[in-house]
Amino acid sequence: MKRAEEMQNVLERYPHCQGALYSRGYLISSRLFSTKELESYPFYSNWKTATLGSMRDGKTLYVYCHYLQDYHSYSEPGLDICIVGHAYNPFSLQYNEQEILQDCLLAYRNGREQFFDKVSELTGIHLIVVNDNGTLLVLQDCAGMKSCYYGVVAGELNLTSHPQLVADLYGLEVDATIERLRDKWFFSIGVKYLPGDLSPFDELKRLGPNTYVAYSNEGLEMKRFFPREEHPVLAEEDYDAAIDRISELLHNNIALCSKKWMHPAISLSGGMDSKTTLACANGIYDKFRYYSFHCKPQELEDAKAAREICQTIGVGHTIYAIPEKNEEIEDFDVFERIVAHNSSYVGIPPSHETRKFAFLHKLKDFDVELKSWISEIGRAMWGRRYGLEMPEILTPRHFSIFQTRYLGSPSLLRHADHAYGDYLGRIQLDKPLYNYEHADSFYWEFRWGSWGTNVVTTQDIFSHTVTMPMNNRKLIDMFLWFPHDYRKRDMVHRQVIKRTNQRIAELDIDVHNNYLRGKRVLVEKTYYYFRTLPLSIKDRVTRSGR
Repeated sequence: MKRAEEMQNVLERYPHCQGALYSRGYLISSRLFSTKELESYPFYSNWKTATLGSMRDGKTLYVYCHYLQDYHSYSEPGLDICIVGHAYNPFSLQYNEQEILQDCLLAYRNGREQFFDKVSELTGIHLIVVNDNGTLLVLQDCAGMKSCYYGVVAGELNLTSHPQLVADLYGLEVDATIERLRDKWFFSIGVKYLPGDLSPFDELKRLGPNTYVAYSNEGLEMKRFFPREEHPVLAEEDYDAAIDRISELLHNNIALCSKKWMHPAISLSGGMDSKTTLACANGIYDKFRYYSFHCKPQELEDAKAAREICQTIGVGHTIYAIPEKNEEIEDFDVFERIVAHNSSYVGIPPSHETRKFAFLHKLKDFDVELKSWISEIGRAMWGRRYGLEMPEILTPRHFSIFQTRYLGSPSLLRHADHAYGDYLGRIQLDKPLYNYEHADSFYWEFRWGSWGTNVVTTQDIFSHTVTMPMNNRKLIDMFLWFPHDYRKRDMVHRQVIKRTNQRIAELDIDVHNNYLRGKRVLVEKTYYYFRTLPLSIKDRVTRSGR
């Protein structure tokens, strides 16, 4: 029985769970679904319909969104633009999407370069689509947290947050090699995402951060739009001004969230990113709630550290204990199957994570969560993860072994190498871009753009919206202006904290990322050496010959 039929059978027995299927999803398509189809699986009358102009062949472009998904559009003669998700601008201090769309369209009329510069000012989790007299331009937020898969299926254009949704609608079959990979024991360990821009289905590809897709009668074309030039390299005397600007922009983002939502909350741990967000909320602490949750021992350590920090600065803090047994979650088995289906059976979380998702699906204490993700891009994390210096140029093999441990599966490893080689060439990332470190670009566009987008799509099942004040292209770029070693020692973050809340800076609380701890680092490093020894020798010879 196909996955769709199995899922449909489950949901018809548990109709109260139907709203969780593809929660906060979207589908932008040239196909018109009838009222009857929208009342049936997989939509179940939980989706709303809008239009975004017409295609060059005269077909209307339809936008279908889950009822929890934010959608905003604006039109002028011959031009239509929309945001799926939410956006706010720390440079102009705008948080109304209609105003933001008008500014974006004005920039677009002045040329694509100005348009790309304008959308790079935006924070949030969103997809932006421009329909210019039937030619489409599609791009994502800074780190690609609003997932997008695209392709022409049965003669119809489809852009979607969930590739499994398109598979359900068109009866697509999973690629045989991807099926083999998903079934391997090692694929279930650690982070989970597919090589290159692959989806489980040949008909769909993943759009990544800093690239866009254009669609016209000539077909689909994917291109890079960022970066377009070298980033500034700061002299030491320029550090203070840049840190002040980062602090200001992050504070602006947090302040905009307090205006945009009625009941905002900041989720916290004792980690560096979390402390940076909390410090930059100084001056508006009364606008937010503060919380942590735990469903395993490491998270309890984080929650306790967060509580101590909050007590020090005089704000309340709530710790939510996630039930420890599946039986304590109502309809857990149904929920687990929905989460797996929403992930296209790629990023299936372990049971403790699914319990957390189910718990937060029903929690109604706030309407938005400010999550302190993304700024890891600026912390030289990949070398820290493996405890060594990264090569200047990463090969497709590096990208493959960063993705997962291909133990005892040489054919799957070669398949991954090929997928990365092809995709890296198409997005011009087969070598470093300008003066951007190759490892930083990987962390930005794959660690977040592949793994991160899977996680966020899975978390869209929460009852509340998730936003990320750090998820701003121009803001993240500023972190990369500092020297590698300075970033590796977290000095940018530490200085931001020191500038914005001295009390947090003085606390001796620093919960380290579990991925950077002893045993796990040893395993990762051993596998890295095993799979890259010939590449490492070649890199050392190249460097010594300079």
